[in-house]
Amino acid sequence: MRTTSRIFFVTALALGALAFTAVPSGAGASPTNTFTVVKHVTGPVPAGTTFTVEVTCDPLGLGSLAPIPDLVVTFDATGTPTTANSVTTSAGSRCTAVETANGTAVGVAYQCSIVRGNTDQTGPPFLGNCGPDDNQATFGDVIGDAATITVTNSFVTPPPTPPVTPAPQAVQAAPVFTG
Repeated sequence: MRTTSRIFFVTALALGALAFTAVPSGAGASPTNTFTVVKHVTGPVPAGTTFTVEVTCDPLGLGSLAPIPDLVVTFDATGTPTTANSVTTSAGSRCTAVETANGTAVGVAYQCSIVRGNTDQTGPPFLGNCGPDDNQATFGDVIGDAATITVTNSFVTPPPTPPVTPAPQAVQAAPVFTG
């Protein structure tokens, strides 16, 4: 009887430990949120233009989260990323995108959108949110959310160059009447 009780206790303890350590995102993967930067350009972009956006993700002071290494994203003149453009981060972090090279654009705008994962479907309030600024996403006690920051650069068409009119030249003429 005592052996049966011990086996039952050890089995229950093991099952409890297994349930406690189960990872909701499946297959041993660490549960994360995703922060992605995309580029949109308007107007004529000079050939060879490149853009650079720096991404930082910092802990919000919830627990002992280590800072995520910064990510530098580069884009070509069409807005296509030429390096990795997303980072994964854990719950309790805020990610910020700042454009550091805008290719001489006359305007730069940021817009955030977020898709909430399974752990953030009941709300408001939601635990993953855009902001507080347009170039930021905050992931509270949530996993599975995906935020996208769109960085838009505006270029204007340069005014047309007026045609060059030659300067008037002095005319040398011999007199026709000499009398």
